[in-house]
Amino acid sequence: MRKSKLVRLNALALASMLGSGALVTAGSAQAFDIDLYGIIDIGLERYSGDGTGLIFPGMNSVAGNTDDKDFTLSNGLQSRIGLRGGEQLTNQVELTYTLEYAVDVLVEDSGMTDSSIGTRLGWVALGGDWGQVKVGTQWMALYEFGAWNTNRNDVHGYGAYYYTTGLLRDSLAFGFRQSSAISYQYGSAWGHSDPFAFNITLGIGEGERDELDPADPDDAGSASNESGVSSVQIAAQYSFNDMLSVNAVYVREIVDVPSGFDDSEARLYNLGARWTINPQVELGFNYANADDDAGDERDAFTLAGFFNFGQGWDASLGIGRGSADLDDVQDLDLNIYGFVRHAFTDRTNARFEFEYAELEDGDDDTLGMIALQHHF
Repeated sequence: MRKSKLVRLNALALASMLGSGALVTAGSAQAFDIDLYGIIDIGLERYSGDGTGLIFPGMNSVAGNTDDKDFTLSNGLQSRIGLRGGEQLTNQVELTYTLEYAVDVLVEDSGMTDSSIGTRLGWVALGGDWGQVKVGTQWMALYEFGAWNTNRNDVHGYGAYYYTTGLLRDSLAFGFRQSSAISYQYGSAWGHSDPFAFNITLGIGEGERDELDPADPDDAGSASNESGVSSVQIAAQYSFNDMLSVNAVYVREIVDVPSGFDDSEARLYNLGARWTINPQVELGFNYANADDDAGDERDAFTLAGFFNFGQGWDASLGIGRGSADLDDVQDLDLNIYGFVRHAFTDRTNARFEFEYAELEDGDDDTLGMIALQHHF
């Protein structure tokens, strides 16, 4: 295992030596680009609470974080290293790719453990003025067309988002990146620059489901999802005058397993909007509703403001709530989150993140973190 990781890192080092400029293959006049990039992000985190399950303290730290600890170091954003590039195939078609790996920067033996390096993104795409077809591990449309309306903290500040997306399973769970997917996208939903953006994503071959009512609970079996298409996402956004965008997303699991195994499916729809009042202030709204075949239906909304104070300072403040139909699922009475950030340069910044979540039974969590981040 150690040898394969060293080989992988040596490949990245080789790409760095080759440089980020255009390279020309032997016998070809067609140039292609290779860029080496990455992020180093480490935070000092303080947590107290009852364990609501909506705030995840100590993500990617050496030994987690609990209410009993004074504080811990966190690599929650996942420090990373990656390669990206492409090649113009014809006047209408360009090939692009990204290979991005999370790197555990807080574990001393990170060169020799199975968990020290893991895939964050890995895809290849063909695109042009007609849109882009992408295959591999990629950002979910639910995040680009949905969460981005109100959730832009780097690590913490997603309690209301997790409240609904936690019903999804496999790599769809919690709504960030999706494994084994094929997507078509026209335009971009990250800003207001494209009047119209559209995405359809098919998850391919994901999922195992547990056996129902096994004779021996300690020896319960599982079955692979036999459906080739294991999930569908459809998303769209329309923007007005580079100032106001409205968007919607629909997500559905598709499960086909033998009789006697859990064949329940989850569904989620998301509606949102973003309004850039001026270059200094943007407001966002997001609403999500999720349900599954077991009768668990819940929804949540968030409102957030994003503020650019100039001189490298920006901040965000958001609030959310959620409710559930099942009696044994607690309502989310309050979720408050935000950040204050200062950019020293276009590559280096420091920030303070905070989040508070409270359930209807009074259980709550509070978390604060200061962090330093550098891009290369």
